[in-house]
Amino acid sequence: MVDAIDDPIDYLGEIAFERFYVIEAVRESLCRFQFSKRIVQHDTHTSTRHGTYRKGKRPMSSGLLEHEPMEDDLTEFNLLQKSSVFTKKRSRRQRLPAARERSSLRSLINFMKSVVGKDLTKVTMPVHFNEPLSFLQRLAEDLEYADVLNRASFCKNSLVQLAHVAAFASSTYSTVLGRFWKPFNPLLGETFEFVNPTAGYALIAEQVSHHPPISALHAESDHWIFWQEYKLDTKFRGQFLKVIPTGLCHVKFKTDGHHFTWQKPITTIHNILVGSIYVDQEGDVVVTNHSTQEQCRLHFQPVREVQESFKQLSGEVLNSKGHVKYNIVGAWDRSLELHSVDDSDMDPIDLWTANTKPEDSWRYYGFTQFSIQLNDPEYGMYQEDVHCRMNLNQG
Repeated sequence: MVDAIDDPIDYLGEIAFERFYVIEAVRESLCRFQFSKRIVQHDTHTSTRHGTYRKGKRPMSSGLLEHEPMEDDLTEFNLLQKSSVFTKKRSRRQRLPAARERSSLRSLINFMKSVVGKDLTKVTMPVHFNEPLSFLQRLAEDLEYADVLNRASFCKNSLVQLAHVAAFASSTYSTVLGRFWKPFNPLLGETFEFVNPTAGYALIAEQVSHHPPISALHAESDHWIFWQEYKLDTKFRGQFLKVIPTGLCHVKFKTDGHHFTWQKPITTIHNILVGSIYVDQEGDVVVTNHSTQEQCRLHFQPVREVQESFKQLSGEVLNSKGHVKYNIVGAWDRSLELHSVDDSDMDPIDLWTANTKPEDSWRYYGFTQFSIQLNDPEYGMYQEDVHCRMNLNQG
């Protein structure tokens, strides 16, 4: 006999989250995503289903829908919002349970010498070289500043909206300073699911290829959908490790349907064996609004070119005719502002400001407060629901 369901909404929410997964793996070396047919289907040319979302400006404080959709129009994300996964208040831990242990410098140097010139994605690393996160969780850190996307969804000026998306794209690099440890490699088919009720979104990441290692991530809120495919190539030459990401990041807003894409810059870790270790980024990041053909160009500069100014970030926001209308100034580790080119009297717009790291962050792998929450087993089953998607078909 079937047991009675205490809370149908919670029960439906659990089912919704179980079905909140990626159903396609790699197609021609790129990951394409799809929720089940009840939610969203999208790629570069496909529109998001808008029927169950209210258009127009709304207060951002709640992060939830202002209206109650009809029962027939409920998507799985709507059901998830109504369950205790979103509504239950939970305390968040403020630090990791154990600090990082010091490793032997001699063993580090000997190991690094043995792998010079090799593809590090195929090398088994000593466990003390790892930080206590998987690469899927590390990828989820891209959503630490999801509030920037929330603000962007309400921008009436498409160029200002584009600038906010560009600021979100660069915000993830504020977390790399002091992060010199390798995330754990996910198994093929492993997933990581995370719900952030404060910012009003849920995400899922999956390892969709083992060799080459490729990860896929999909996140959704009331206001936007974010998805990305991530494959990295590495070059290790003893003194430096260069990480070259491939694949695109996508954002699509539900209010106006604007669709943005960009590719991540190159990240390099310097002085691995000798000297003070540091990280920089290099290359131009072009954020494109495919709905309006407007672009924003961000310029990351390596230390070898600008010395101590390598954290400074500049950018231009161009209209569809290629004319510069706004400039972005600031630093990728602190904050970014938007300045108008045509209106010198306009006050700068604050696009993004980095969160302050805990004072003893250096003892805990350089984690931010957001990173510390990602592997908290006490936060709830959906926060640390790391498993293989194939398990859903077993039993």
